[in-house]
Amino acid sequence: MPRLALVSIGIRRDLLAPLRYISKFELLHFYRRSVYGDLTVEDLDATLRAYSSPLDLYQQLVRAKPAVIQGVEPFSYYTQPYLWACYCAARKTDAALLVATLENRPLEVKFGNARAFVLRKFLSWYFQRACLILVLNQGARENVLACGGETVQVQSAMWGVWGVDIQEFFPRVARDPNMPPTILFAGRLHPEKGVFVLLDAFAAVHARLPHARLVLVGEGPARNLLEQKIRQQNLALAITLTGVIKHREMVNLFHQADVFCAPSITTRQWAEQVGAAALQAMACGIPIVSTRSGAIPEYIPDGAAGILVEEQNAPALADALLNLLTNPQRASEMGQRGRAYACLHYDAHANVQRGETLVLEHCVKRNAHRL
Repeated sequence: MPRLALVSIGIRRDLLAPLRYISKFELLHFYRRSVYGDLTVEDLDATLRAYSSPLDLYQQLVRAKPAVIQGVEPFSYYTQPYLWACYCAARKTDAALLVATLENRPLEVKFGNARAFVLRKFLSWYFQRACLILVLNQGARENVLACGGETVQVQSAMWGVWGVDIQEFFPRVARDPNMPPTILFAGRLHPEKGVFVLLDAFAAVHARLPHARLVLVGEGPARNLLEQKIRQQNLALAITLTGVIKHREMVNLFHQADVFCAPSITTRQWAEQVGAAALQAMACGIPIVSTRSGAIPEYIPDGAAGILVEEQNAPALADALLNLLTNPQRASEMGQRGRAYACLHYDAHANVQRGETLVLEHCVKRNAHRL
């Protein structure tokens, strides 16, 4: 069985757990750190290898002698030393080089012309030596092609972000009739995640539905200011900030929610790349209210599984939330369609199997690397 080395900077449970479905390769997963602290002892297994530096990564990869090496996200200056370590190890061991990327911001916009030019020059060379490039959204595909990635070796696949475990994330049996109308947000408490727009939208929702509740899951740099604004708007009794919740416990919060809201905002540096929490909500049969930031329209069918509104538009966000909170029949039907769509497109088990087949065909059977 060929050995596959996956290299990550950070790991978290929703991205780590589906790796147990890999069956066509002997897996080794190299990582720098656990970024969310949501892993328990039972989540860690013998496939994991921590590394401390690019040199340490290179040395461990060479000792492992994998058939395929997947490097880290390429469209980042921070990751370049680790990317170089992956390339050098692939050359040393004659391993095939695999690329996976979800970065969807145009390089000139994110980095400026000069830095984008330098990054593109290096990545053009790097991509030409890859056996396969897997992209998770259209923006990532455009970035790859702008760096000279050959069309024939670029494939769309949920690889790295695998989707959702549809057995672990499932619809609730019935709604608790005593539960107040509840909106759920899960993500970084950061302006680019739209938390302040959501707060303004919820104020309008609460004015119409005084018993409505908002649950904010996560931590981030905006927490203190968010708490201050919540107090200023006299919404402290209606809004709960839970802090970080372990991934395996999120299904309970989805079962207590009527709507999941992801009001992401595109910035120069960032746009939504997949939206893993929204996929989990869909798998739980919860309708989505979100924006058209980045790849969100690629993953959430507007009008079927959710309602998409323009970014930074609190009145439109409030209208969409009220539309679903006051129309439980529509919300239920939308949630059912979302569950069906998630099972068809975002089943992590199926996505791992599809991705494995691609990697096996392009990187092992064809021995397509050009180092």
